[in-house]
Amino acid sequence: MNSLKPRILCVDDDSGILSFFEEALVPNGYEVILSDNGRDAWECIKKHSIDLVLLDIVMPGISGYDVCKKIREDKKYENIPVVMVTALQSTEDRIKSIDMGAADFITKPFDYEDILSRIKMLLKKEGHS
Repeated sequence: MNSLKPRILCVDDDSGILSFFEEALVPNGYEVILSDNGRDAWECIKKHSIDLVLLDIVMPGISGYDVCKKIREDKKYENIPVVMVTALQSTEDRIKSIDMGAADFITKPFDYEDILSRIKMLLKKEGHS
């Protein structure tokens, strides 16, 4: 962890989802950085010390799969837990997410408590709590 609060990068092209993440995470002690596309998300990862990424898969330009793959291929960032958050629900999508290096996969619509518990578990696993 690189700040007093764990820093979570939330990436989704839906502003409503980004607002939900901010409203759910900030009161629970997380610092939140919002991004609405893959290209910007990658720049945020390089610019800020990120502890966890919540990443939509289907976005214009660079997909969540591609961002996840970039994170895993870079020695500086390869240990950042990535949670794919998507409306995609097929087994193939889950397998592809795992193949790209995602630590978890959450389908939309999602439950507030479910997301918080998964984040807490992943940050604890990485020694961030």
